[in-house]
Amino acid sequence: MMGNHVVLLVDDDADLLHGLARVLRRQPYQIYTARSGEEALMVLKGRPVDVIVSDEQMPGMRGGELLAWVAEHCPEVVRIVLTGQPTVENLIQAINEGAVYQFFTKPCDTVLLGAAIRKALEHKALLEENRRLLDANREQMRELQRHRQDLELVTTVVSQDVRQPLQTVAGHCRMRSEQYRDLFDRRPPR
Repeated sequence: MMGNHVVLLVDDDADLLHGLARVLRRQPYQIYTARSGEEALMVLKGRPVDVIVSDEQMPGMRGGELLAWVAEHCPEVVRIVLTGQPTVENLIQAINEGAVYQFFTKPCDTVLLGAAIRKALEHKALLEENRRLLDANREQMRELQRHRQDLELVTTVVSQDVRQPLQTVAGHCRMRSEQYRDLFDRRPPR
């Protein structure tokens, strides 16, 4: 299942980027790389991406700006920040604007990063399954509503169709009871 997933690594440091890609190449997902925020946007606009791991400090578009764009335009992509200069401000911005899943400092333990990517993919799969179940539940509720409306319509039609014959039967019963009463009234006393 994870073999179909795509992870995008974004860092302006080519050596670090190639090193991460080399270490993660045996993982059960495809890896794409980008050396800038602008290059990452081209990848994101050209193909589906499941997880993005982005450096914070890059020339041009910073990682925080990239992840904020991703959060707005591709909210289903799970976002991870990788930074060599962690600050509280960067962390707060990444959480508030980029809605990041996890925050790593450089140099990072590639085993932990690999585990975080797998967890991010599992997290995304759970969100997608929840969304699918919610959609199915909504469709079932709409179907139940349609059935309820159909039942109300049938009940209305049947009650109108039954009311007339029942009124006719009741009328006949009243006539019969009046006839029997007349018979009893005409009988000679004993």
